[in-house]
Amino acid sequence: MTDSATSLDDDRQGGWHVAAPTQASLGERPVWDERTGTLVFVDIDRGELHRFNPEDGQSTVAVVGASVGCVGLRNNGGVVLGTDAGFVLADATGETRDDPIVPPGMTSAHFFNDGACDPAGRFVAGTSTTERTTGAASLYSLAPDGAVRVLLPEVTESNGVAWSLDGRQMFYVDSGTQDVMVFDYDPADGTATSGTVLFSIDEQDGVPDGLIVDAEDTLWLALWSGHGIRRYRSDGVLLSQITIPAKDVTCAAFGGADLTDLYVTTSRGYLEPGEVEAYPHAGDLFVLQTGATGCPTLRYGG
Repeated sequence: MTDSATSLDDDRQGGWHVAAPTQASLGERPVWDERTGTLVFVDIDRGELHRFNPEDGQSTVAVVGASVGCVGLRNNGGVVLGTDAGFVLADATGETRDDPIVPPGMTSAHFFNDGACDPAGRFVAGTSTTERTTGAASLYSLAPDGAVRVLLPEVTESNGVAWSLDGRQMFYVDSGTQDVMVFDYDPADGTATSGTVLFSIDEQDGVPDGLIVDAEDTLWLALWSGHGIRRYRSDGVLLSQITIPAKDVTCAAFGGADLTDLYVTTSRGYLEPGEVEAYPHAGDLFVLQTGATGCPTLRYGG
């Protein structure tokens, strides 16, 4: 199935505003931490871990690597990171005492790009290469005991990953294609099988990027070079779309006390010189109301 941006336009779901003027080079993977009432996210290119407090509008920023593609919350209050050096287990501030866990096949040409925690407490994250070489990357699964397995090989640019509410389906984006895939997923052993294309994005509408699932089992997909996010039914039917005043939109997360605030990360570092003035808020963290509710954040068990 291929959809078109002209099929539906639903900007009436609630106005956006800038939650934090981060001006990120490549903002990615926001995660709501209900224990602290803060939003955690990364700036991949600057290797930064951000923690934003919506109560006072303040943020803390820590440099945790040359690049950091994704972050997940840990059961012990710390974070798990996908960095240029591998998986890193850290405290809530990004400080670590342990060596990185290097997945099989990861080289200096690879970097982590996105990831999320599955319903059983694994951290599932994937890589890309500096040259975006076709089929040269992988999607990995990090178990709570620290064991790593290749979940999907021959990936080009691993990106959004999320699970249905029952944990039996895994939705996945390889941005080297225009497809959003769906796999049968076994939470007990963490295997993904029988992958099929759920829907595809027309190239003129952008590139599929970050992906999350809400409390109604619907999907929220960010569009790189697509100026917004789209909501889909779990069978791939397009429900609505929201325009964001940034060209490159990377990922979303529901947060706030009732999980109804939709936070959206964006990128500034890949605009053409003539586009910078046209998108003054590119790279900022946005928040908006959609009428939808998110799910409690899944955590890594290690």
